[in-house]
Amino acid sequence: MLPMQRRGLLAVIGSSLLVGPLRAQGTDATPAGFAGRVFVNEAAGVRLHTYIAAPQGALVTSHVIETSAGLVLVDGQFAPGSAQELRRYTDSLGQPVAQAWLSHQHPDHWFGFHHLGRPPVQAGPTTVAFLRSNGAALVAERRADSSTPDIAGQLAEGERVVGGVTFRLRRVLDTEAPEIMVIEVPAARAVIVQDLVYNRVHAVVSRQIDNWVSVLRGLQQDGARTPLILAGHGEPAAVGDLAGMIRYLETVKPLMAPGASAEAIVAEMTRAFPDHRLPPLLQLGLSRALPG
Repeated sequence: MLPMQRRGLLAVIGSSLLVGPLRAQGTDATPAGFAGRVFVNEAAGVRLHTYIAAPQGALVTSHVIETSAGLVLVDGQFAPGSAQELRRYTDSLGQPVAQAWLSHQHPDHWFGFHHLGRPPVQAGPTTVAFLRSNGAALVAERRADSSTPDIAGQLAEGERVVGGVTFRLRRVLDTEAPEIMVIEVPAARAVIVQDLVYNRVHAVVSRQIDNWVSVLRGLQQDGARTPLILAGHGEPAAVGDLAGMIRYLETVKPLMAPGASAEAIVAEMTRAFPDHRLPPLLQLGLSRALPG
């Protein structure tokens, strides 16, 4: 998602919630009283938890993988209330957060680390450089109830084993964000793709749609190996849902012509995808992606 003032985002989202039919992979394990939702997927003894913020928190996801060495947390939420719910949920699992990973540089995925006990965070090299150069200024500019994460090091491509659980990490460049770290959990037959996929949520589009679609087609080809797709916004998805994400991007691309109106594009995409939530997210993307 694009950097922007947290209060402004929450206000515009709160005024335009579009709720359609939901489908999700996993067991709904949402604790009583939560505004967000929790889904749990388990395979081969590996348990993977997905927390999804309420619409006012942009339906941002964080993923928690249980290992014998503690929890691996992927992404730290946006809104303080969502991060606080996530912390209550991770505390309920009875293990400490052993490692915290950040998939990409957009602040809706890291502002909330401030409310998660400020765990040391690892991220890809492009994201680490962004945080070191721009993180503090971004927090100050947005007057966010947040702070720049403490950087514990870089995530490198390849295999990494934490507490007996193997992860396969791959950098994907120039899609929704300059860099997204895609994290496969082979034992769970799952892949955490974050903002490569918005599951029935309007996307913060970029100018890199062709490459974005190409990456999604590659994920489709890998679907037999990783049928569980963990999105950055919305519920856990299946490989079949990737076709809908591709159709969304291929529909919006020709609308993004010079001189096009963001409002007209949002109206057209809302008509074309009536089950997608949070059209203000598309508006945000268009504010940067439309040709000047």
